[in-house]
Amino acid sequence: MKNLNLLVIAISVISMLQSCKDMGAATMKKTLNEFDYKMIKDNEGPLAKEGDYVYFRYTVKSKDSIVFTSMQQVPMIKFKLPKQVKIEQKNAMPISDVIYAMSKGDSAIVYQKLDAATKASIGLPNAEELTFEVYLDDIKDEAAYNLDKEAETKMAQAKAEAAQAQMPALIEKVKMNLADYKSGKAKLQKTNSGIKYIIHEEGTGAQAEAGKTVSVNYYGALISNGERFDDSFSRGEEFSFPLGAGQVIKGWDEGIALMKEGSKATFFIPYQLAYGEAGSPPVIPTKADLMFYVEMNKVK
Repeated sequence: MKNLNLLVIAISVISMLQSCKDMGAATMKKTLNEFDYKMIKDNEGPLAKEGDYVYFRYTVKSKDSIVFTSMQQVPMIKFKLPKQVKIEQKNAMPISDVIYAMSKGDSAIVYQKLDAATKASIGLPNAEELTFEVYLDDIKDEAAYNLDKEAETKMAQAKAEAAQAQMPALIEKVKMNLADYKSGKAKLQKTNSGIKYIIHEEGTGAQAEAGKTVSVNYYGALISNGERFDDSFSRGEEFSFPLGAGQVIKGWDEGIALMKEGSKATFFIPYQLAYGEAGSPPVIPTKADLMFYVEMNKVK
């Protein structure tokens, strides 16, 4: 019984010490330019400094609503830290400001009070404050960063070569799909808005939906004559965008949402859901109905 009591006391002491540590880690502090911040995860190690390449991600929130996340655009931001200087807060950046207080593997929340001009510029008239959740994944010197960049370049080149190698077969597939569409042989599905489509392969991954970022390869052609106007395969670089955010034509926001990760499909999009009556000269003429062959590579 005595040993049991000692064990209970020991556990209680450890819990209290851990609680104190957690409370200390969450203590509110100020950056050089007077932004309030607190550490969520605070590792031992050297702090990021001028000249370091920092690898980080961040999410912006207004109260509990996500306004933006950097992962919508790139998996990881890689940035060379400039010299830290004291400037007017309205000209300072809360994210870079707090990174100087972080070491590898740390995470922090930094707060930015909003004035009327800033509220108007970001389209959040009722927001009083933004919170930035910052995750510092790595810190590297210039030599290590250059090695990473070289490896990424080689990987991108390999992907580009693989994508470009598909072009001859892809062009034939697009021609066949368009011919079947025009002859009435294609087994089409149709949305209420007028998009016609064929699912060539049904993926087994995550469903694309508004608010998620999708990465696709595509081939676009005019339905009238089959002429290609754009594609990602020949560039060897897939196209990523946040679905449902109005960054692409309406037919894409609606059509891509029908796909799962791993799917392959062809969409026949009426001009009203593409570039409208005006088109997009000189590449896309007026009232142009478009077809897109799309491969869904990633949904996140």
